[in-house]
Amino acid sequence: MKFGAIILLVLASATLAESAQIKSGFEFGDFTDWNIQGEGWSIYEKSASEGEKSAMCIVSKGEVPGLKACARIVNKTGPGWVVSAKLDVAGKIKSKSSKVNLALICIDAEGNTLREVKKQITTPLTKFQKVTLQELIIPSGTTEVYFMMVVEVIKTANSKEWWRFDNVVIDIK
Repeated sequence: MKFGAIILLVLASATLAESAQIKSGFEFGDFTDWNIQGEGWSIYEKSASEGEKSAMCIVSKGEVPGLKACARIVNKTGPGWVVSAKLDVAGKIKSKSSKVNLALICIDAEGNTLREVKKQITTPLTKFQKVTLQELIIPSGTTEVYFMMVVEVIKTANSKEWWRFDNVVIDIK
């Protein structure tokens, strides 16, 4: 009986040692560890869901359809690992010219998408809301795993719109 309990304790400890968590609250005032594509991204320093700063993406009046992305590589993963993500999102859109796509994406060596989970937000709250992505099991052949926040301008903007992101937590098991 004691031997079985010791084995379970050792296995549980090994599993916990392999788990990792990536947190990003943008409190350093920059996009360290993030790759920005497209204009309009900045650090908003007036309020956040946690701390004082959050990431912000602005859609300018008159802006034409296109994508703006903020991506982060999820390290310490491999086939069979499970990745999940949650974050706080807020926004203000008047003419519904934009939407947000959040995604966890597995890419192979040639840049092909092997697997992904997505969540789309088209009607944000002006106060932060918690958004959780479904778990993603990493398939074999994956060379990179990304977490992406994509602001998509879907029609020419009639007014200024904004999206804010904070308290990003990526769990790896």
